[in-house]
Amino acid sequence: CGKKTLNAMAKKTTASRIVGGSEASRGEFPWQVSLRENNEHFCGAAILTEKWLVSAAHSMWAAYTGTTSLRGSDSSTVKMDIARIIPHPSYNPDTADYDVAVLELKRPVTFTTYIQPVCLPDAGHHFPTSKKCLISGWGYLKEDFLVKPEFLQKATVELLDQTLCSSLYSHVLTDRMLCAGYLEGKIDSCQGDSGGPLVCQEPSGKFFLAGIVSWGIGCAEARRPGVYTRVTKLRNWILDAISAFPTSIARTVPIKHTSTNNNMVSSEKINTTTPGAIRTTSPPPAASNPVTASRPQGMSTYRVGAPWQEEWLVQVQMSGSSAAELK
Repeated sequence: CGKKTLNAMAKKTTASRIVGGSEASRGEFPWQVSLRENNEHFCGAAILTEKWLVSAAHSMWAAYTGTTSLRGSDSSTVKMDIARIIPHPSYNPDTADYDVAVLELKRPVTFTTYIQPVCLPDAGHHFPTSKKCLISGWGYLKEDFLVKPEFLQKATVELLDQTLCSSLYSHVLTDRMLCAGYLEGKIDSCQGDSGGPLVCQEPSGKFFLAGIVSWGIGCAEARRPGVYTRVTKLRNWILDAISAFPTSIARTVPIKHTSTNNNMVSSEKINTTTPGAIRTTSPPPAASNPVTASRPQGMSTYRVGAPWQEEWLVQVQMSGSSAAELK
């Protein structure tokens, strides 16, 4: 797990970006997934195993992998259907706490040079403050210029001190959240990157999933770093969730209805029982003002790329290098 392919070291360009990033090479992020609805990118995800993806609980759609291009023109592109989505049972759309979900593929994906799993860290894995890590996605290039890149973007961000970041966000952060970015802003994930991976490389050369793009105020603003789901705090639930549904059982579950279990969705058309929110670029609304979608503590929005609707066609595209839209 967590290994890049050799051609990931090929030349990089500095054209369009996540926000302040650059274009990724094919195979550089082989665990990257584009979740789409009607072939339009909305969120990111990461490959855990041949049958399971991990993303944010507020992002649930269809999947593509093995490509860095949103057009899916790479020969390595694979589109796959999702059989089941399991959001964390404690997920809170108002605070974005426990913002994680696992997605089961209908059929196992075959690992290739361009399709590989990311490493899931142990609960005790330590990602130190100031460590430089990588984010990737097809999210908007600027918060005030909502253009999606055609090719997968990447950027280096720094893990921030929890106490400091909590103070920047009025102390609404929980232990299941972590911040990454820079106090001066300029580099960040944005709408369309939601659910995507924050990975950190260890001395072994392997990349471990430290965070999942979740929410923030604006994109790349000073003293407003991106907030990510802290994977080490939720890895035990992730493992329990994917081990509770072995393949032999999963195949017997109907895929044309929403499960009676509110925490598990199974179908080609997903009924979303909890609305998400677009990450906006305008100042956060006052807590007393009505809002049309859930926002963490009424002060910020998820980094998704389009309004949530009642039904979504679930597909899966895994990363070779293509565009996406949700943060």
